[in-house]
Amino acid sequence: MSEMNNIFEAAIDKKVELTYDSLPNSSFEDVNFSDAKFNNVNLKSADFDDVNMDNAIFNNVSLTEGVFTDMYMVNSRFLGVNMSNSRFGCSIMNNVEFKNPDLKNSQFIHCDLSNVEINDCKIDGLKINGIDICKLLEQHEKSLQEQD
Repeated sequence: MSEMNNIFEAAIDKKVELTYDSLPNSSFEDVNFSDAKFNNVNLKSADFDDVNMDNAIFNNVSLTEGVFTDMYMVNSRFLGVNMSNSRFGCSIMNNVEFKNPDLKNSQFIHCDLSNVEINDCKIDGLKINGIDICKLLEQHEKSLQEQD
């Protein structure tokens, strides 16, 4: 393949379709991929820096050992996502809703949990600062019954 074929010239409203092509070690800079569709694409070890992915949809995607730093994810939704062995550090997660997640064996360290609500959750073995919350709630219920 000649060197000339490796150059993509900028064009307004140009549609490029790449099928069954291999572009390892390629670089894309100042490229507009708005409304692009990526199907069956290998981006293993890809590096995304200063990328706008507003309204992006990720479906059936493997992000094993992915690293996400300095992310702005307002109004993002994670549905049916397996986040086993994931780590979140120095994250701002205000007004987040966790619905039907499996958070077994998770650790929350140095977190601001002000005004957090936990409703209709299985809490067997849940400890806060070493205190078994299930036992604490049982004692609280007993004291309420004794007051009646």
